[in-house]
Amino acid sequence: MSMHGMRGLSVFISEIRNCQNKEQERLRIDKELGNVRNRFKNEKGLTPYEKKKYVWKMLYIYMLGYDVDFGHMEAVSLISAPKYPEKQVGYIVTSCLLNENHDFLRLAINTVRNDIIGRNETFQCLALTMVGNIGGREFAESLAPDVQKLLVRDQKILEFKCFSKIIH
Repeated sequence: MSMHGMRGLSVFISEIRNCQNKEQERLRIDKELGNVRNRFKNEKGLTPYEKKKYVWKMLYIYMLGYDVDFGHMEAVSLISAPKYPEKQVGYIVTSCLLNENHDFLRLAINTVRNDIIGRNETFQCLALTMVGNIGGREFAESLAPDVQKLLVRDQKILEFKCFSKIIH
C-alpha cells in the first residue's frame, strides 16, 4: 500500500499537516474536495492511477473527521478492477467509508462473491477481510454459502497436505 509515486497525495497531506489552524485546514480540505468532485464528474478522463489517488485523498479527509458525501461509487468500482493495486485500494477505502446499511455496498456483493469463489487467493483475502469488517445481514445472507464452501475446501486441502506429510 505504498504511496510511492503518488506525489499529489503526498503534497496534499503535507499541506494539511502544515496548516496553522483549523480554519486554514478546512479551507484546504474544501478546495481539495471540490477538485476531487470535479475530477470524478469527468470520470472518462481518469486513469486508474488518478482514480486511486483521489480515492486515497477522500479516505484521508474522512479520517481527519470531515464528511465525505460523494465518491463512494468510485471506491466501490475499484473493487471490480482486474489488477491488484486498484482492487486493494477499492477494498480498503470501501471498508472504511461504508457501513452495512449503505446502498452502494449492495453493488459490491457480486464482485466480492466473484473474488471469494475465484482462484486468486490474494483477492479472496481482500474480499473476506471486507466481509469481516463490514459484516451485516445482507452480506451474511448473500455470501455465507460461498464463504462456507471456501472454508470447507481450504480445510480439506490443509488436511490433505498434513496427511501427505505424515505418510512421507
